[in-house]
Amino acid sequence: MGAITLALAAWSASGFSAAAGPAVPTFSQRSQAWSRDALGSDPVDTIGSAGCALTAVTMVTTAYGFSTNPRLMNRWLTGHGGYIQNDLLLWRQAAAATQGSVRWQWLHVPGMVSQLQTDDQDIEDLPPQSVVEAQLDAGRLVVAEVRLYGGMHFVVITGHSGNLLYINDPWFGDRTTLQARYGSYRQAVHSAQVYYRS
Repeated sequence: MGAITLALAAWSASGFSAAAGPAVPTFSQRSQAWSRDALGSDPVDTIGSAGCALTAVTMVTTAYGFSTNPRLMNRWLTGHGGYIQNDLLLWRQAAAATQGSVRWQWLHVPGMVSQLQTDDQDIEDLPPQSVVEAQLDAGRLVVAEVRLYGGMHFVVITGHSGNLLYINDPWFGDRTTLQARYGSYRQAVHSAQVYYRS
């Protein structure tokens, strides 16, 4: 695993530090390189307008050593049943692009129906922050559902320090904290899922 398992570099320019885990690249869904590409087979949505989930999982799989970018991942998913209803990402299929080197797990509240059974992206199924932090401490990465301008959006939680959760945000193509941009974990996060190296 080599450099993959090294602690995340301190974001000294912004004063950030994070728990141990894979180094996560930052991709922007609005990059000129792919923002105008159709998302899946949708006739309207593009990676730039609606590809936050795609871009989030691309960051995660790249962090675990699978060389790709949002354009290449989108093409693979489009050709391999990675979307339903034209452009809704199937989270498990995104991990399948890595041919088994990355795995996916839905984090859910015990007693609720998990996405493993429904493939529903938005079931308001929120694990406590302590569960997310434990996953990060184990070297796993968490994709969290938040709200951006009132709509569903996905970010990658890359690490934590105290109660702060560090994120890579595909819309802005940057790194910040969940709290600085979206508010407290309880207010901001609607669901969470984990990707990990197998």
